[in-house]
Amino acid sequence: MHPGHKVIEIDDEESLKKENLTIEPIMEEFNSLKEKTKELKNKIEKEIEKINNLYENVNNEVTKYFKDKHKILIKEENNLKEKLNNEVSKVKEKLEIFLSESNKQINIGDRINKGIKTLKNGKNNIKLLTYISKINKSEKEMKNLFQELMRNIKLSFEKEKKIINYEEYYFNGIPSPKDIQFKDIYTDSIHISWKIDNLKINNIDNKEIKYKVEMKKENKNKKFIKVYEGNNNNCNIENLKNKTNYEFRLCSFYN
Repeated sequence: MHPGHKVIEIDDEESLKKENLTIEPIMEEFNSLKEKTKELKNKIEKEIEKINNLYENVNNEVTKYFKDKHKILIKEENNLKEKLNNEVSKVKEKLEIFLSESNKQINIGDRINKGIKTLKNGKNNIKLLTYISKINKSEKEMKNLFQELMRNIKLSFEKEKKIINYEEYYFNGIPSPKDIQFKDIYTDSIHISWKIDNLKINNIDNKEIKYKVEMKKENKNKKFIKVYEGNNNNCNIENLKNKTNYEFRLCSFYN
């Protein structure tokens, strides 16, 4: 159905042999992604360790402080600790989900690699196609994991004010544009603007986040073309054709 593509019957062993099907290039990219996923998994574990240590320290400080105070402060203490526990639990719950998903993808990668090694000896092209399908699915899930915004919080207790400070930050992913608006619509031009959450992201200056706008004619089997790339959260698109519908897509990224 597509130019340059061909269909091979998976039960046609002779055709599979003639096509000289190889998995090495695919495995190279797949294993690279798997290694990055391992790094992300380690990063998540470190973040969980950080929040566990911070929770323990702040929890001990709160307990020690209120032991020296009158019973009237017990209610205030319990309220603070309840909120601390709730905030930490919410963050840890999501981090545990991300950790579980990263471990899942690593285990899938290990099983695929193990299966591929057995195929190299048997040269079973039908099973090889099955593994290629599994690799494509696993790659997609790993890439989706890298796009997730992963949040943690820094905790500190101010004794004099009797408050716990919660400072959230993100250690993975880039926030997506929102509140996209189309204004000044004319026959040959349009103005597009958007907003982005001012999130604190580790090692990333929000001012350095870039945006890319792509466009294609609606209902046309054509690829999107880039019409804007830069740090501004708005752009003018010109040279549009009258009485033509266009489809736009917008993404944010960081070099």
